[in-house]
Amino acid sequence: MIIKIALIYLPVIMMGQAYTLESCETNLSSNAPSFYQKYFQCVDISLSSSGNYVNLYYSGLAPYESWYYESGNPNHIDYVSQGAGYFQVPNSYITEYDYVVSIPIDPEARLNLTIDADAVDGEVGTSNFEYPMGSVGSALNGVNMYNPCASPPDAIEDEAYSFDYYSGHPAGPTGIYHYHTTSKGPLEVLEYKGIIETPTVGSGEIEVFGIMCDGVVVMGCTELDGSVPNTSDWDAQNGHVHDMVDELGTTQFTNRYHTHVCYDEITEDDTDGNGYQEHEFTPEISYYKTEGMGQNYNRCAAMSDPIEEDMVALGDEITPGDFSLYQNYPNPFNPTTSIEYDLTKSGSVDLAIYDLMGHRVRTLVFGNQKSGFKTVVWDATNDFGQAVSAGMYFYTLNTSEGSLTQKMLLIK
Repeated sequence: MIIKIALIYLPVIMMGQAYTLESCETNLSSNAPSFYQKYFQCVDISLSSSGNYVNLYYSGLAPYESWYYESGNPNHIDYVSQGAGYFQVPNSYITEYDYVVSIPIDPEARLNLTIDADAVDGEVGTSNFEYPMGSVGSALNGVNMYNPCASPPDAIEDEAYSFDYYSGHPAGPTGIYHYHTTSKGPLEVLEYKGIIETPTVGSGEIEVFGIMCDGVVVMGCTELDGSVPNTSDWDAQNGHVHDMVDELGTTQFTNRYHTHVCYDEITEDDTDGNGYQEHEFTPEISYYKTEGMGQNYNRCAAMSDPIEEDMVALGDEITPGDFSLYQNYPNPFNPTTSIEYDLTKSGSVDLAIYDLMGHRVRTLVFGNQKSGFKTVVWDATNDFGQAVSAGMYFYTLNTSEGSLTQKMLLIK
């Protein structure tokens, strides 16, 4: 059973190596819903013992360069002002913590909840259903997502002047690095996984940033399939409910409330035409209840321990007896297939797809992983949604334990 201890200082890992999407540790249990397996990197994700929660563990480290890493850290860069009024938070550097959020599989909407301008006012403590101050979710890259309010009397808009290139910053001397708003960091995860080719905020083919602790998905300027959102039913925090279908036509969530953070500049104008001020930050009001999280179910947040421990025997907790690469399933397939393998040792992993000519078609895993049972899904499409040519392919697993290869057949 995995034991996570959160909210204590830990040394920043891999001091001799840059912390990147390639080098970070990612463990996605085969029993986790496909949304988490498809979109997340640099996190540990397991299903809880009852199957009612997804336990999402993350460190809060940023897998890219920032001037909020201390001098001498491989990810450190010198501060550069981004314009008039910008500043670096003094003596504040990114610190690694361990966090977990237990996200309901089937969250229950609050009864008679209206998210209007009075509810989304940018002020702390004016609604019983506000997310608490601090970490209330995880971005796709394992960075904290915060409540979009600032501690009184500060204005959240002013915090943007202390952001780095990725719209993130630490919470003062605690070193808790986080986002309040859009960032190209999660979009780089989508690029790394081959889902998009443009990791530019506002221009990404698909823009999803992360998920809140109660199950609210935070989107950007698109829906999950890349289409333009329908703003006619948005509430005051640009949220609405419908099935979330990805670019392959797979329904990732049914009737799931999600918000859209999409804007050109911070403004009080109603640029979306939905009758409210522009919504430029992560959700303020928690749409869903979270069992076990206090009075009115309104206090879900990052925790030191999950609501329920991880499900054993189905996830990454079981150490296998043999280093193995299994036959993909289904096989033949079109266009998706699952690849499973067992690691007896933790270390670097390179799992890739090759064609008959020996050309690398797609890298599925490249980085460090813990020992255990792993599952990876290959979508045999390119960045434009067009299928890879039908035919025979090979998938090869390279680790310190050796190299294993299997073949598979893609059909039309």
